[in-house]
Amino acid sequence: MLTPSGWLLFIGSALLVAAGRVFGSDELLAVGVAGAAVAVLSVAYVRARRPLRVISRSLKPQQVHVGDECQVRLEMANPGVFRSPVLRLADQVSFSTKSSTSSFQSPDLLVAPVRTDDELTVAYRLPTEERGRVVVGPLTLTVTDPLSMSARHFQFGGKAEALVYPAMYPIGPPPRLPGSSFDAVRRSPMAQSGDELYGLRPFQRGDDPRRIHWRSSAHHDELIVRQFEEFSHTHTTVLLDTRGALLGTEADGERFEAMVSAAASICRASQHRGDQVRLITTADFDSGYGSDSAHLHKIYEHLALISPDVGTLMGAVERLGREHGGGLLVAVAAAVDGTEPRSLMPLGSQFSSKTVVLFAPAKGGQPPPAFIPDTTLLPVSEPSGFTGAWAAHSTSGEDPSTRPRSSASASADRRP
Repeated sequence: MLTPSGWLLFIGSALLVAAGRVFGSDELLAVGVAGAAVAVLSVAYVRARRPLRVISRSLKPQQVHVGDECQVRLEMANPGVFRSPVLRLADQVSFSTKSSTSSFQSPDLLVAPVRTDDELTVAYRLPTEERGRVVVGPLTLTVTDPLSMSARHFQFGGKAEALVYPAMYPIGPPPRLPGSSFDAVRRSPMAQSGDELYGLRPFQRGDDPRRIHWRSSAHHDELIVRQFEEFSHTHTTVLLDTRGALLGTEADGERFEAMVSAAASICRASQHRGDQVRLITTADFDSGYGSDSAHLHKIYEHLALISPDVGTLMGAVERLGREHGGGLLVAVAAAVDGTEPRSLMPLGSQFSSKTVVLFAPAKGGQPPPAFIPDTTLLPVSEPSGFTGAWAAHSTSGEDPSTRPRSSASASADRRP
């Protein structure tokens, strides 16, 4: 109950009382008794005061990207008959990904006194420098006396959580190849927009409120939206390399974060264009195709918690090879050694356009050569160099690997 200052005062007062009695000094005895009385009264003060009552706690927004603002909002009320004392507020915050969890305490906040039956809203910003799941709580309120000699702690067990999505790069979608027969595919009836009415379905997160069918909503006692059928001209598949054998060291952390952000950014840019987007990883995750906001958030949620894992590039390619294929493929890879070219060769006939974004340091100052025919290779030697390499690729209008090349350059790109 006593703070370090309070204990120092109490022990010092007890020594003064003892010295006064030993030396027969009334002055020392009086000062010691007064100091002990202050310590005792401070304890009585904090025991008599009641803290504010926490009405609700919320995190807004509950899904943010790295670097975006996320606030914790606390609504509190004073249920006592007297004005509340000055309170010190602190939250326990835990941050977790798929493979690790860390905890820390938020900075202390001072809450001003609140009059009887009044309410108060307190807000502070959560750190969003890293992606992952952030859980806030329990909350600790501390009541202290005016001299900070005593303190009493009250804990409230309610928790709230938010997801911090990967950082996003301002990039464009992968370029389409003109005249490709693979790209004309019918979109799912769950599409968000179009000209042909397909039917009705329950409202989902990310739906356009203008699509709500109010008569059916009133009849079913829940929001019902119109769903439309339309044609999409591109399927985009993003393959993310998460092999722990290549990304398991602490030095590779920045490179892996750049790869995750690149995959998320490509998915978002493709979805904004109206593509059917799919994310697969070498750790056997497959989001399936989708084009609405709910599907994009499903991809974000997985990428928010992803970490280097087991798996092989060959296994992911084999899964793609068993399907009909078509559309665009963007592979975000960590490294290329003697086994990757052979494992990626089956993709040669499966997709109309193939791009490999290679996050690997250049050897000898030279980027690695292209290893699959009709494939664009974007070497990224530094994590910060992705946006520049991708900007040149996305604005090209066609895959650079389809342009005519001289026999000398073609032989230079051919691996032994």
